Amino acid sequence: MGVGTTRALPEAPGLGGRAVSSIGGGWVLITGLAVLTVGLTLATYTGREAVLLGLLIAGALLALVVVRPEIGVLLLMTNYLIASYPTPLRGEGLLTINNLLGILLSVILIAQLAQRPNFWFLRARGLQLFIAIGVIFLLGTMVASYQFPDLRVTSGRFRLLDQTGPMIRAYATRVVFVLLGMCFFTGRRHIKLAVVLMMICLIMVVPSALIGYFGGRGVGGYRAAADFSAGTNPNRLAFLCLVQMAFWWYYMRAKPSAVRTAVSLGIIGSLILTVFLTASRSGAIGLGIVLYMLSRSRAGMGTNRLQFAAMALMAVGLLVTVIPAENIERLQNLNPFAEGTHDVGSHSTERRVVTVELAWQVFRDYPVFGIGIGNFREVARQIYQDPFYRPPHNSYMWALSEGGAIVFLLYLALFWVTWRDIRWLQRSPAVPPDLQWIAAALEPALVLLLFYSFFADMWLNPFTYIVMMLVMVFRRYVSTRRVVVV
Repeated sequence: MGVGTTRALPEAPGLGGRAVSSIGGGWVLITGLAVLTVGLTLATYTGREAVLLGLLIAGALLALVVVRPEIGVLLLMTNYLIASYPTPLRGEGLLTINNLLGILLSVILIAQLAQRPNFWFLRARGLQLFIAIGVIFLLGTMVASYQFPDLRVTSGRFRLLDQTGPMIRAYATRVVFVLLGMCFFTGRRHIKLAVVLMMICLIMVVPSALIGYFGGRGVGGYRAAADFSAGTNPNRLAFLCLVQMAFWWYYMRAKPSAVRTAVSLGIIGSLILTVFLTASRSGAIGLGIVLYMLSRSRAGMGTNRLQFAAMALMAVGLLVTVIPAENIERLQNLNPFAEGTHDVGSHSTERRVVTVELAWQVFRDYPVFGIGIGNFREVARQIYQDPFYRPPHNSYMWALSEGGAIVFLLYLALFWVTWRDIRWLQRSPAVPPDLQWIAAALEPALVLLLFYSFFADMWLNPFTYIVMMLVMVFRRYVSTRRVVVV
């Protein structure tokens, strides 16, 4: 460099820029405070303080989502799991917080793809299968309009029996949720945060269920159910408790310590108690399944016989000392063919068997495309003259009857791909040590999901899509890591 070389001083433009920015920021702050003051004044005089507060919180959240889109996906997960935003935030009609978040995240995703085109998610087998299932459902629904030209829309006790529109919207929005999660959850921190949030949201169900039960607000007077969340149905509450057991068990086993063990076993004990108080027969069988699975080593994480024995003894002790006789009686009534019985829960089992038989008959009559998504109750009532016209409460029969053999096989392929990816994660040396417990817990979660699918409508449940999304994100993250195996 010569002596005469000169350089422009950066300070002058910087100072001017800061001054202009400071003045502009001051005006924005003053304008915002003025608008807030006027809004608070009007809300006070009109008695709309709660509405204004909800709008302010919603606005702040939406602004945060623009900067951190993954937070928006976490908010969607939260609402799916606890199904309860505060009233001012919930919205009505199409202007719900979930719809607004979904639209905003979709716009952000489109803008990002326009700047940096990377459509890797289109190569994900899970997403491809989700899209294929949706296409076949739509095609089957169009075919159903020709199969049943005289089908009328009628009402049940609480709502319309025809659920085609709501179920199509539910499926579409949940597939979009999977896509958004795949695109915005990109690292280890996102995976851990999503799983921890899921555990927190699900454990919130238990105090509500126990307080309601001991306060005399149980379903039928003796079955525990949460006052809010996706666990308002006792059987679904039992499912959520069993899934949590797997995550808390492997969380405890990840870094054993006295405090972590005591907290985890205490939570697991409360979950087992809640399962028994739901008087869910599928929950009791599922408890046996999850206990067996937790006794096995997976993802390089061994089991502790003493801890497992303590958990098993806790389950037996609660059953023989705390659980009321009425709950135990219902748990014992598993035989739908017992003659002359009027025990607790027997009629429920009988009706389920009759509905499953009807669903199988519907599949035999319409094996290719089924009768169209959301049409089962209307077809059962008007075509088959079913006096109960209940939903199948069996996901396998639901897929066969409403979607036909094609949808059923696509769902099986989706679960097989998910199972294969979980097993791959458990064997991969590229999985970070602090994520191995998640890889281990995902397997019992999927097994419980498939088991409960025999007794509940699980394949449109948001939890199914959360698990699928987490597995796909996890697989993507681990696949991109470079690990040298010595």
